[in-house]
Amino acid sequence: MPTLWKKKAVLAIGAGAAMALAMPGFPVGALSLVALVPLLFALEEGNGFFPGVIAGFAFFLVDLRWLFTLTRFTPLVVPGVFLLVLCLSTYFGVFGLIIAYARRRWKADGAFVIVVPVLFTLLEILRNIGPLALGYSSLYQSLYAYPRLIQIVAYLGPWSLTAAIVFVNTALYLALRRCRFGFALLAVGAIAILISISFIPVKTDGSKLDVGIVSSRVPQEEKLDQKSLMPLLNRYLALGQQAAATDPDMIVFPESILPDYILRDDRLLPRFADLARTTGAKILFGTGDYRRGKIYNSVVTLSPGGENMGSYDMVHPVPFGEVIPGRSLWESIGLKRLVDSFLPVELTPGTSHTPVDGIGSPICFESMLPAASRAFAAGGATLLAVVTNDAWFDESSELPAHFAGAVFCAVSTRRYLIQAANMGISGAIDPRGRIMIQTQKEQATSVTVSRLTAKSVYTRFGDIPLYILFVVGLAIAVIMERRNSRVAH
Repeated sequence: MPTLWKKKAVLAIGAGAAMALAMPGFPVGALSLVALVPLLFALEEGNGFFPGVIAGFAFFLVDLRWLFTLTRFTPLVVPGVFLLVLCLSTYFGVFGLIIAYARRRWKADGAFVIVVPVLFTLLEILRNIGPLALGYSSLYQSLYAYPRLIQIVAYLGPWSLTAAIVFVNTALYLALRRCRFGFALLAVGAIAILISISFIPVKTDGSKLDVGIVSSRVPQEEKLDQKSLMPLLNRYLALGQQAAATDPDMIVFPESILPDYILRDDRLLPRFADLARTTGAKILFGTGDYRRGKIYNSVVTLSPGGENMGSYDMVHPVPFGEVIPGRSLWESIGLKRLVDSFLPVELTPGTSHTPVDGIGSPICFESMLPAASRAFAAGGATLLAVVTNDAWFDESSELPAHFAGAVFCAVSTRRYLIQAANMGISGAIDPRGRIMIQTQKEQATSVTVSRLTAKSVYTRFGDIPLYILFVVGLAIAVIMERRNSRVAH
């Protein structure tokens, strides 16, 4: 391998590893502010596609390592993970290809410092929309533990924080490459702006709600065993009674708590209705539901009187976990038997993010998708309650990554957020993204939150302001490059 390519590979691997170390699961989130610098050096000469792919492969392989815990269910996970990582790495390859080309053609450093974050962010958005969207491994999630730095997401959305992180990286790269202190000041200035936004007042007063959060530790193998139904029912009801000891207004249980359809089983639903009546609290729980020949992943809310107040059906089922994207295509090319062996029965997606009693309830990894929480808040949710089952991932790095997503749901919508998890992190987060409580133990915890009505800028307008900012930025970059070309000639 030529020396240049060895250098490029080392820089790319270093960038990918640094980005992965900045993500939830490692205690160095601020590393993301410099992690991309080696990759930008690797893109200076020659084709940038392969350095980009190498960086992406190193990043996703480490950051998505928790997917390998699923091998206890099927060995097909191993080739599947490597294929997924390779596919995701192509986004970095496209980034590297375009940036390397732009670096050769464009000479204005000011234009470069704008184009790089815009392109990186647009590609990150692109891989997080559609039926294959996972939501994980988005660069903005690296800063979830730094409330002072993330308040911009309430105004321009989570992707704006990715853009800010990449802007800082690009400015630092130029400071090193050009030996110009001005670019270092530009990076420091961007961080200062992020911090300054945190001083904008945030309304956190509203009608108070005392919430009991049920956190459980039921292994996935036990959750799937029909023989565990009645023991699990008694176990969860006991946790519900434990939560009732603090006299809450609402008790929140995790996702799909029993291996049965609670709403369709006369042995189960009355027991939860009795819990509501005896405690005088609303009961919110996750369950599978079977209606008109279709299966849904649902969250149900019972009134203090035990009546069903309504349910929410998961709109975005987990790709390849709850639904096979493009199933008909796979079947048409003769892979029906393989697809059926992998996932014989699919969940049916819900049709809208409609709050029930003013509570938006993202299910499982929907909390990793910014649009879901925004849709709940825009639809009138005054509180967010995430229910999840993380037992699939066997106490891996998926747990902090998932909880990090909840932090951004709270900040972007300016809502208090409750998370009730099985084998995951349960807790509560305030509208500034500050973690109020969290636990991984099997227990009931209590917290007092407020139901808020004011809508954040992001809730009202979504990503539109960010896209406008990108268009303006790119226009400025083009003008700067043209002026630079005229001066050069």
